[in-house]
Amino acid sequence: MVRAVLDHLVVAAATLEQGEDYVETRLGARPLRGGRHVAMGTHNSLLKLGEKTYLEVIAIDPEAVAPGRARWFALDTAALRAEVQEAPRLIHWVARTDDIVAARRACPVYCGEIHAMARGAFDSYGRACRRAS
Repeated sequence: MVRAVLDHLVVAAATLEQGEDYVETRLGARPLRGGRHVAMGTHNSLLKLGEKTYLEVIAIDPEAVAPGRARWFALDTAALRAEVQEAPRLIHWVARTDDIVAARRACPVYCGEIHAMARGAFDSYGRACRRAS
């Protein structure tokens, strides 16, 4: 049996600052800047929710080159762009699994293509760790 568990919740925003303000107002804690997703032209902020669970604020990175494909979470669509101009939105949840190929095969709906990604490491506060050169 394929096992998948909640990894993180995704809040989309027009800007990271707008998303950070939105989360801080509602939850009383401010997400910390995470990093850039070069392949997707996005960047994020993160708020640790549990030992292995977090909230991600994601926005299109205005300094990034547009990717050669649609950004994840439908961030390129006119409808979502219009919605997040009004206010950030909780738009998605992401599962974690040890066997992504089996999980995709077991999914009753089309889940999209599998792309290799890496998230890096986080400290106990959910901040991205940077390795010394």
